[in-house]
Amino acid sequence: MTADRSASPLATWVRERSASLKAIIIGSLSWAVAFAIAWFAWPTTSPVLPADRVSYALQLAAAPAILLLLMVCACFRIFDTPSAENPFLGGESQRFRINQRVLSNTIEQSLVFVPLVLALAPRLPVGQLKLLPIAVTAWCLGRVMFWIGYHVAPHWRAPGFDWTLDTSFLLAGWFVYTLI
Repeated sequence: MTADRSASPLATWVRERSASLKAIIIGSLSWAVAFAIAWFAWPTTSPVLPADRVSYALQLAAAPAILLLLMVCACFRIFDTPSAENPFLGGESQRFRINQRVLSNTIEQSLVFVPLVLALAPRLPVGQLKLLPIAVTAWCLGRVMFWIGYHVAPHWRAPGFDWTLDTSFLLAGWFVYTLI
């Protein structure tokens, strides 16, 4: 494709990334709507004493851990091509490579998300504790959407990635707010 010399660099950038930008917008808007619905529909969390809130957050962190375990299982070479069993042959299928990238990215994202859940848990007022299970649910759904979207087409990773990232940014911002 030859570059249109009359188009601005920004217009060219947008045109070349239009599919990804649409998927990002879908992810951000759907996350905001889902989070708002969850906030009003989610039952109030039972009062948890401040001393028990980290334990509560650790129990909620089992959901991302279980999701990671499923992703690890999806990367078992025995379920891929026969040549994939020897990692030096480079015989892995595209499905395997996608699952491996999803696993790697999910590990990276969990290293941001889980500490935020743990740090925020003892700082929330009782009326806001439902934020924790909502956030864990949204984050896990985002990772599943990322995984499925990656298998559909690379740009369809975006909605799931947005759900993951938006949830982490929300928790980070809420934590900073509790410091003020």
